[in-house]
Amino acid sequence: MSGAQPQRTCIVTGDKLAPGEGLRIVLAPDGTAAVDWRGKLPGHGAWVSWTREALEGVATKGRLQRAFKQAVAVSSPDWPLAQARAWVLKRQTELIGLASKSGQAQAGGGVAERAVRRGQVAALVLSADAGDTVASDWAKTAKGYELELHRSLLTSEEIGLALGKSGPRSILALGNGSISRSLQIELKRGKALL
Repeated sequence: MSGAQPQRTCIVTGDKLAPGEGLRIVLAPDGTAAVDWRGKLPGHGAWVSWTREALEGVATKGRLQRAFKQAVAVSSPDWPLAQARAWVLKRQTELIGLASKSGQAQAGGGVAERAVRRGQVAALVLSADAGDTVASDWAKTAKGYELELHRSLLTSEEIGLALGKSGPRSILALGNGSISRSLQIELKRGKALL
């Protein structure tokens, strides 16, 4: 055996997907399409890219019917885009809390700035509602220190709540670690859904 990964193809774009790059769709016993968030449910699945365009197009033009070779029902007109956005929001919230508790995330302008200067940061995260001036300043910092700068789907208030802090937090400094890497994946998925 060669140990090659199974080949996945997006049913909307036709692009080849590496593991973790796609969203798996399965059929419930009643013929309704459902999202397999963890990619672990049994049975035949159809794959779609984590982009807004692909998720908007998955339930159109008979794509699901062709993939499953039967009639397929969807739960709402905006399925699965609205569910994907809710999933990413939930995952970003969970992972920000876990990253904070494990020491892989630090919040607040001064704290983040010191962590960047000390070389303790792998990436920066801005809240969805961070102002233009704040975003511009942190973009310059990220570029100067060659760091990735992500934009969360969460507001500064929601980030503060995820951290268990009172008050808003517009910037997060992420360190290295598995939780930080998982959070960055969800941040990239969130960006693709905008």
